Amino acid sequence: MTGRDDEHAGRRGPRGGVTVTGFGEAEAVPDVAIADLGAEARAVDAERALAEAGDCLDRMRAVLREAGVEDRFLRTTQSSTWTDGSARGSSRVVARLGLQVRLHDVAVAGDVVGAAVVAGGEPARMDGIRLEVSDPTQPRVLAREAAWADAVARATHWATLSGRRLGEVQWVTEGGADAAPLRMGRTMGVAKAMSVPVEAGQQTVSADVTVRWAWAEDTSSP
Repeated sequence: MTGRDDEHAGRRGPRGGVTVTGFGEAEAVPDVAIADLGAEARAVDAERALAEAGDCLDRMRAVLREAGVEDRFLRTTQSSTWTDGSARGSSRVVARLGLQVRLHDVAVAGDVVGAAVVAGGEPARMDGIRLEVSDPTQPRVLAREAAWADAVARATHWATLSGRRLGEVQWVTEGGADAAPLRMGRTMGVAKAMSVPVEAGQQTVSADVTVRWAWAEDTSSP
């Protein structure tokens, strides 16, 4: 977060210049909730375990569709089976099926997810909820503008300290990245899943820009 003068402060001439990095941020309210759901069932063999987990997901899908979630916003995620030999007696086969749902009304997302988990029954799982901004274009523009203003202020300050004036921009390099999506919770039991608390809050979109300025020609000399 510091600028750097590429030439000694006392050096004059058009070859000098200054390179600085400016930083900017903008806030955005998430408007999409993405829930990672699943069903995990144990049985004496894979066929029965998969059937039980599949029935659970069918009940969860039915609730989600009744809540107005379109099929295009439902996506199968990682699914697997394995043998659990930790139980006493014979080993059991575990089937895990994953389902991701994209909800476009954050205000009711918790109620919808909670209802789906309850409908799924004992095998139902909720692995987490993350919030996203569906269209970060405008926040990114504002973050870039803030980063540019910061770069100009830094470069101007360095120019003043070295007794120079800024000339033409020689090059610009953009960096920066959006803040990581907000994440909530891990596996939640069915008994407490009547409604999952979801608060939209805000997300920070960040940007940084590195700019190279040449020094302005010194026209004060005769």
